[in-house]
Amino acid sequence: MKKAAQSVILEDAFYKIAAPNGRVLEVADFNTENGAAVQLWDDAGQPWQQWSFVPAGGGSYRIKNRFTGKVIDLAFRGTVQGTLLHQWSEVSHKSQQWLLEPGARGTRIRSVLAGKCVDLAEMCTSNGARAQIWADVDGGNQEWRILRVQDRQSQPRRAEDAAPGSFEESEAKTVLQRRHEEELVRKIGGRNKETKHRGKR
Repeated sequence: MKKAAQSVILEDAFYKIAAPNGRVLEVADFNTENGAAVQLWDDAGQPWQQWSFVPAGGGSYRIKNRFTGKVIDLAFRGTVQGTLLHQWSEVSHKSQQWLLEPGARGTRIRSVLAGKCVDLAEMCTSNGARAQIWADVDGGNQEWRILRVQDRQSQPRRAEDAAPGSFEESEAKTVLQRRHEEELVRKIGGRNKETKHRGKR
């Protein structure tokens, strides 16, 4: 079977990591703490849904979240099938290093430490599906589209990048807080609808 072309990764660019259904990997609930989950959600164009690929040697990358500045990591440095992904501060360990490999319909993201691919738990493609690692399987569940974010200038800066006490810092926080609130309301509303739908079954 013919494989898709390898994504061209630029160091100074940000990317969305999209599943076949168009949903993207994000840091759950725009949490900035170590251990925050990496999950699937509707693409809202938010910085916590955007990632940079930082060269880590040997052709591998660390995958850093644009909003939190933390990188995708294997929980507890696990290597078994079903090990969940979370974010963590950058450390010098292979649990944070990933290889990009062309697949039939997209790009496989393979753990250097475990040798397994980024996958969705229980093959779920709904909002909130957790990202995990799993041995190679045939199918789109392990193949991702790495899509460059084009309108970089329209995205708000991280508040911590602005000078302390400056108007820019205040403005950045206001924009991000407003987006946080809108996103949280949207997520809560979606979860309530899903709960009501399940209750009618």
